[in-house]
Amino acid sequence: KLKDDNRFFEYEFNRIIVKGIIKELKKHGVKYYNVVPEVSVDNFLKGRVLRANNVPSPIPKIFLSVHANAGPGTWTSAKGLETWYFHDSRTGRKLAAVFQQQLVNALGWTNRGIKSQATKQFYVLRRTNMPAVLTENGFYNNRKEVYSLLDKDIQKKIIKAHVDAILF
Repeated sequence: KLKDDNRFFEYEFNRIIVKGIIKELKKHGVKYYNVVPEVSVDNFLKGRVLRANNVPSPIPKIFLSVHANAGPGTWTSAKGLETWYFHDSRTGRKLAAVFQQQLVNALGWTNRGIKSQATKQFYVLRRTNMPAVLTENGFYNNRKEVYSLLDKDIQKKIIKAHVDAILF
């Protein structure tokens, strides 16, 4: 909950960024498939992964999951950007490095690095059958970063960084 009694809902932020990425990809003629067209679903992670895995493509695919992070507690001092990849994927690791570098370059925020773990890996990273990354674009429970995430100019930078990484 913010100072003005509004609430920050991560899914709203994620959708703003993804819609912006799609708009820019269309301009560049890049094929994409949005696996999160729904507003509310029952088993959303499984459905997203199934849609991503089953969409036909004549060229290699990547899976991108866009998020804002959360630290421990109501408010946190944690801040910055990180990008996750599946621990057994060399291509995923390289892809994560590209996304992370583009985000850090665009925003100048704390670089928390690329991350992976052998156990308890994000479902979308371990179950997709293509290189996959999950970006954490600042902390929505950091008092300073939450207002940055709501800023249209910052959102445009986050969108551009993702598109630049895809086009890299």
